[in-house]
Amino acid sequence: MSEPLLRSPWFWIAITLIVAGIGLTAALGVLYWLIAALATAVLVLIAVFLVAAYAVGRVEPPRVPRLRKVPPSERIPVIYDCDVTMGRPFRDVSDGLALLYLLGETCVDLLCVTTTYGNSPVDVTTRTVRHLLHRLGYDDVATLPGAAGPNEEPEMNRAARFLTTIVDNRPGEIALIATGSASNLKHAAALDPDFFKKLRGLYLLGGATGPLVWSGHRLAELNFSLDPQAAYLAIHADCPVTIATGQAGLTAVFRSPQFATLQALGDPVSRLIVRKTRFWFALMRLWFRDDGFAMWASVAALPLTHPELFEYEQVYVTSTLDDLRTGRLVVDPSEHGPVRLIRGVRDFDGFILAHFAAWRHLWRRVSAKKQWRRKTSK
Repeated sequence: MSEPLLRSPWFWIAITLIVAGIGLTAALGVLYWLIAALATAVLVLIAVFLVAAYAVGRVEPPRVPRLRKVPPSERIPVIYDCDVTMGRPFRDVSDGLALLYLLGETCVDLLCVTTTYGNSPVDVTTRTVRHLLHRLGYDDVATLPGAAGPNEEPEMNRAARFLTTIVDNRPGEIALIATGSASNLKHAAALDPDFFKKLRGLYLLGGATGPLVWSGHRLAELNFSLDPQAAYLAIHADCPVTIATGQAGLTAVFRSPQFATLQALGDPVSRLIVRKTRFWFALMRLWFRDDGFAMWASVAALPLTHPELFEYEQVYVTSTLDDLRTGRLVVDPSEHGPVRLIRGVRDFDGFILAHFAAWRHLWRRVSAKKQWRRKTSK
């Protein structure tokens, strides 16, 4: 319990009301009935939540295509800048799913993961990434903690310093996917004014071109708005820029048929994903009543490897800093526009199958790593 909470008069008013309520019910002789009613209500809520978490039906294991082998020289070098919280209570799972996709996709060479704030503070997102990579035996993939907020000094940002070094060593080769706040990118550009020029491409998740409404619920934009200045710099970066908006993310909802299919796959990576996402899946089903959760981050990541799965529009982005404080994207469609805006998923079945194929291949990679370690330890 934090000290500011203890100092709040509302906290003590709430405690006083609770104690007074318990005393009153005890004096009236109905305390046991109140406890029984509360216990019944809690059990009903638990039952409803369990139904939402587990009632997805059963399906036959699908035929998942085996990914082709890609020579190392032909793989796309990728840096993933993210705020992974998959598996944390009441936290989004999409960044974690995108990370597992990138680890399993054969045409991607994931160089490192840099962490930022957004879904949770940066220390939480860093621990989550490291735990996930360690669980899969990918300790060799570096995880660099980044900015804890928009006002930090660039020189103090470990992720930004690493970004400038690795991009400077491989100019024009590396694609950067950023699905959290853009502060690490802003700091990297402050350390090296030519940082964006040296990227092969920049893939961003953030912004909304209009009211972001999901099943009647108005959503706040929580990427670009976290650091409007960083978002402005990234949008106008001197490299090919692709933006997945909030509206595009809502065209990629992972619903109960997909969850049932994931369960049916049955391999260790699929089982891990099921365990890490079930709580969030149930919560989103109950809150939004759209039978699943949005795969926001994947809509930003997969255009790099599967551009055919999406609908695009070339635009000029004319948003001001004030617009970006709420995540508002003002766009002017033009075939000569420098920004490729993702309008949505064109082939949803192909989008989901691409994930399943990459996750299945990740399981094969993890199994091969374990076998190699057993052989070398003998």
